[in-house]
Amino acid sequence: MKPQRGKTPRKRNANSPFQEPVEVYCRLRPLDDPNEPACAKPLSNSVVQLTPSDNAVVRNGQVKEYQYTFQNVFDEFSSQKAVFDRTALPLVEDLVAGKNGLLFTYGITGSGKTYTMTGVPQDQGILPRCLDVLFNSIGELQSKKYVFKPDRMNGFEVQTEADAMLERQKKDIMPNLTTPSKTPSKRPESGDIERIMDPTAVGSVEDDNCYAVFVSYIEIYNNYVYDLLDDLPYNPITGYKPPQTKILRTDSSDNMYVHNCTEVEVKQPQDAIDVFYKGQKRRKVAHTTLNAESSRSHSVFNIRLVQAPLDGKGEEVIQDSDEEAYDSDRICVSQLSLVDLAGSERTNRTKNSGDRLKEAGNINQSLMVLRTCLEILRENQTAGNSKLVPYRDSRLTHLFKTFFDGDGKVRMIVCVNPRFTEYEETIHVMKFAEMTQEVLITKSVSNNKFDMGLTPGRRRLHQHQIENGRLEEEMAPHRPQIDFSIGPPFPLLELVTPTDDLTICNIGLCLDERLRRRQLMILDYEQSCAEFRAQLVDFEKDYNSLRNKCSELEERAAMREKEASRIESKNRSLERKLEEMSRVLKDLEKENQLLGLQVQDKAWKIQVEKNAKEKLRSDYKSRLQMNNQAWEKNMEKTRRQMEIEAENQLDERDRKLDMLRDIVNEQDAVVATPRTRSRAGQNPTPKPRTHTTPASIQSARSEIDMSSIGASTIASSARAAAAGRAGNTRVPPRSAVRIPAAKSIPNLSQVGLTPTTSKSRQPVVNPRYHRRSKSSGNAEVWLEHKPVDCVDTNTLMQPKMTKKKSVSKLDVKDTKSASKYVLTHQEQDSSDELVTKLVKGDVIKTPSGGSAVVFNDVETLRRLSPGTRKRRSPTTPMYDPEMEWTDTEDRCSTAVEGHKRSKTTNL
Repeated sequence: MKPQRGKTPRKRNANSPFQEPVEVYCRLRPLDDPNEPACAKPLSNSVVQLTPSDNAVVRNGQVKEYQYTFQNVFDEFSSQKAVFDRTALPLVEDLVAGKNGLLFTYGITGSGKTYTMTGVPQDQGILPRCLDVLFNSIGELQSKKYVFKPDRMNGFEVQTEADAMLERQKKDIMPNLTTPSKTPSKRPESGDIERIMDPTAVGSVEDDNCYAVFVSYIEIYNNYVYDLLDDLPYNPITGYKPPQTKILRTDSSDNMYVHNCTEVEVKQPQDAIDVFYKGQKRRKVAHTTLNAESSRSHSVFNIRLVQAPLDGKGEEVIQDSDEEAYDSDRICVSQLSLVDLAGSERTNRTKNSGDRLKEAGNINQSLMVLRTCLEILRENQTAGNSKLVPYRDSRLTHLFKTFFDGDGKVRMIVCVNPRFTEYEETIHVMKFAEMTQEVLITKSVSNNKFDMGLTPGRRRLHQHQIENGRLEEEMAPHRPQIDFSIGPPFPLLELVTPTDDLTICNIGLCLDERLRRRQLMILDYEQSCAEFRAQLVDFEKDYNSLRNKCSELEERAAMREKEASRIESKNRSLERKLEEMSRVLKDLEKENQLLGLQVQDKAWKIQVEKNAKEKLRSDYKSRLQMNNQAWEKNMEKTRRQMEIEAENQLDERDRKLDMLRDIVNEQDAVVATPRTRSRAGQNPTPKPRTHTTPASIQSARSEIDMSSIGASTIASSARAAAAGRAGNTRVPPRSAVRIPAAKSIPNLSQVGLTPTTSKSRQPVVNPRYHRRSKSSGNAEVWLEHKPVDCVDTNTLMQPKMTKKKSVSKLDVKDTKSASKYVLTHQEQDSSDELVTKLVKGDVIKTPSGGSAVVFNDVETLRRLSPGTRKRRSPTTPMYDPEMEWTDTEDRCSTAVEGHKRSKTTNL
């Protein structure tokens, strides 16, 4: 027997004259401070007046008040029961009658929409009361579980009782047997406080139909549809996987539904409430400036009632074996959608950012699309236009397209926060509500009447037969077997002859026996009555005692139930605390583990830094020692050079003195020749000139400026020469000539002489290796010429420049205050390593007022990885410790490449 499926019937009729407007109700939220003035107040049961604050900007100096009319206005003192009876109870009646309904709450954030829809356990909202009233109405008329089975295509299949029983064993009984629970069943989802149920019931229930209730819970978050009842796969490493989005589809009757959405069959209100709280835990709620628990999504709770007629016997849902056909007209699916819309927000008030700002933008966009759709619907109905309604611009309007097109009753509850700070946004809400009341919706027709030619009242007849059969079976064993005969049967009464005395005697004896038995039965009856009265009295006594005991037991049972409920509530609270503590413990363990990893990481970094510092300290000591040795060598070389220079200066002084002595002697010889001739009267023998020649004397005369030499020096030299001539013709030795003091000897630059010593006496000096010590007191100013795209190599040793000026474009004015120059050049070697060359030189002033740079050193910096270090070629020149350092800092990375050449560049 193949199960059949039924679809939600299509009851749309665009040309039907029976239309009704969208019913809009208004509810005012109580103020937190009763003494605070309100901007909204009810004038009657259907009129609300809005008044701006005293600080509001008005036109023409007059405060304009607005009045809006609704189906009904609920003030701040209206109860949840009153709101439900007026707004949602008719929708539950339509649901039982086979009609669809849509009820949604609309308003700004913090206006009481969620409270109106759900409420609290002591004072329930619309959603729990709808479930209570529905189950109060169909409580005894429900089918067994899994008789109606959803096909996930917005339809239902009908199964036989046998198939439903197998599915119940598979889904409900077997899992409980395999994994028995040690603790009693509890409902943690619905809270610890006992819920107060609504006792209302509707009377339009068809007795000959069988009913089943299915619920589903979805949300529309950031314009995406999510199933809040979907079981998420769990991974022990990554946790629960994120929920998957659902898509909207159209069934065969053009009804919109959420594809592959979870629908749960419930048999009592508490099961539906547990399902609601299960989905409520996964709903997107966040804290904002205006609301502590602000809904960040539109939630939709669907209640679907499936009903089908019973068979002719009134036992089961009719199957295709009982009738020749089974189509969708023999099953009715009605739906009630309860929508809690998220509140509209303004960014300048909420100060949202990040995800909250994105959520607020999507919420406002979906509400704007809803308003646009209703405006176009009203325009099409009033002006006769045929504009396309943009239902697909938002998932919210696309999902409820069926209702707005005329397939069910639509009602809206506008929630208003009467604070003056909400006045501007409240005006927009009121305008939208006023416009919504002008939209007309086609009335739907009831479809729960199944005309199949079956006898009405067959369910009651079947139940009556069952009760009578059960009563007969119960009374049969206790019914006594009574013998209604009071004597022997009468003998033959036919008289053959008048003298037949035997027959008459037999008749007499029979009558006597019957009379005797009658008297005995009367006595037995009287005795039995007395015994029965005594037993009845005893039974009454026992009954009274049993009733007292029963009342005592009932009181004990009530006390035990209270104690059990109290213990269960305490147990739930303790378990909840335990779960919270376990969660806190896990968080602390994770934090502790994270802190431990951080401590290990920091300890490792500290150890690395210590090792690096120790290595730097050892390297510094070794380099300092090497630097000290190099300085000692440089000092020794400088000392030797200074000695050589001093000797050269002494030799040069002696040479000049010799030249002066020869000049003086020559002059004295020239002057004394005529005197000798006059005195002796003979020509003197000429003095041999062994020391100087006339050419050398003449050159010396041209080189020396006699005016720059002191008269005393010349006189003393002349006297010494004269004394020599008087005593001997030979020139006195060097020791006989008095050498003037160091202060009286002119400098070479003052006398204008250029040293012309021989190569054997004056060594060749290289200014690169023989220059002034770095420890001199002169402060060096470095001019660093560094390109813009220079890459920092971050090598261990860097040039040490005490006073440095860095430029990327060289100018003449930059060289005026600099004494040293360095040019940074970078290139890539054959091993793809970056090599930095520092070309250094001295800045020299030119006579024309400019500057010139003499390059005297090239320093190479490179950074090599330990794994790519190559062996040093035997042809690579080793570092010569005798060479002078190019900077005051020890350079481990200095490489001497070939012969260093000096170049002069005019700037």
